[in-house]
Amino acid sequence: MAVARQAPRAPDWRRNLVFIWIGVFVGLMGANFVFPFIPFFIQDLGVTDESRVAFYTGITASATGLSLTLTAPLWGSLADRFGRKPMFLRALVGAGLLIGVMGVAQAVWQLIILRFLMGAFAGTMGAAAALVAATTPKEQVGRALGTLQTGQFTANMLGPVLGGIVASSLGIRESFIFCAALYAIAAVLVFLFVNETPVAGGDAGPAVRRSEGSLLDNLRVVIGERQVVLVLLFLFVLWLSTTFVRPVMPLSIDNFAAAAPGDGHVRLELPGASWNLRKEAATGFVFAVIGLTSTIAALSVAPLGERFGYRNTVVAAAVVTGVLYPLVALAHSLTAFMLLFGAVGLFQGAMVPGTNALIAAGTPDGKQGSAFGLAASMQSMALLIGPLGGGFTSGVAGIGAVYVVIGIILILAALAAAILVREPEVFAARRRAAARA
Repeated sequence: MAVARQAPRAPDWRRNLVFIWIGVFVGLMGANFVFPFIPFFIQDLGVTDESRVAFYTGITASATGLSLTLTAPLWGSLADRFGRKPMFLRALVGAGLLIGVMGVAQAVWQLIILRFLMGAFAGTMGAAAALVAATTPKEQVGRALGTLQTGQFTANMLGPVLGGIVASSLGIRESFIFCAALYAIAAVLVFLFVNETPVAGGDAGPAVRRSEGSLLDNLRVVIGERQVVLVLLFLFVLWLSTTFVRPVMPLSIDNFAAAAPGDGHVRLELPGASWNLRKEAATGFVFAVIGLTSTIAALSVAPLGERFGYRNTVVAAAVVTGVLYPLVALAHSLTAFMLLFGAVGLFQGAMVPGTNALIAAGTPDGKQGSAFGLAASMQSMALLIGPLGGGFTSGVAGIGAVYVVIGIILILAALAAAILVREPEVFAARRRAAARA
């Protein structure tokens, strides 16, 4: 007599998602301890002129973007052949070690080299997204990737605040060491608790497939999917909208501090209360607000995507974000600046997880590593081009022009996506079934 198999107590893909989320959160929170304050670290390294600080800030960010652009597709294709978990661990360990070494840098050129090397071994979010996409049923991938994205946004929210406190009280160099320790913790958790072994399918998740093709063959299959390529190009513009403005955001806050009474302090005024903050702490709070509103948005992506379509949701969020950016240029106080960026985060936070869901749904089985390797390459290419473009725009037309230019670019990209990108059939079919029910 046949004996029925016992149902699994907890679906493997959900358990994996929990610990991958923890790995992303802990690791990226460490990164956010230090990266918002790179302009101030460069000042500590002996660069005092504002234009040179902006220039070197852009160079350090672009160095990471260049190396990650070149290596991310390679890591993604290797993940399809040898496993996504090892690539996730590689990203955590590599980033943690190099960030720790940055804490002892003595010159700007050393920082630039270390940021370049970090890009070659990092790519935490891309590796995590590939791992989640490969171990989650396609009809659930939108919710899973939206949940995963909240790990990044929550880290973006808490990291700058805690980093600002550490940098203000202990020093920026100590923040780098603390960051490296957080990456080590994340790597241990992923190693112990994330399981990439094949599972049975159904409620337990899909079978985890590994590609037998060569590295170039894996990439060629993904590039052959026209819709995936279009979404990847759109993803590049979405990341560009972040990297284009980040180098000048601390300088905008520095200008508020220069215009306010007090040495290096800026006033934050809210109904019934006001605070005088150091510029480092003020920068941390602005990034924290963006992280908070982006987290809320990431949680809303799946319900909105399932009701209105992921393509429509992402396009609408991009249009609204493009309209909000020029308004930032009109802000003349820290309070207005922070509230406007909070609104930007609310819509910007829906764009990346929604776009990642479109990529995952349109990618052939077994090629998720290659697809998200290319997605990481789009992100890093934006990290390469964005700071240079933002710095050049700021030098030619002023800081305010940076926000206006990226707003226009984002709106144009959203209109192109509305015309060229289709909703994946797996999402459209689920929406039709829900409507019939």
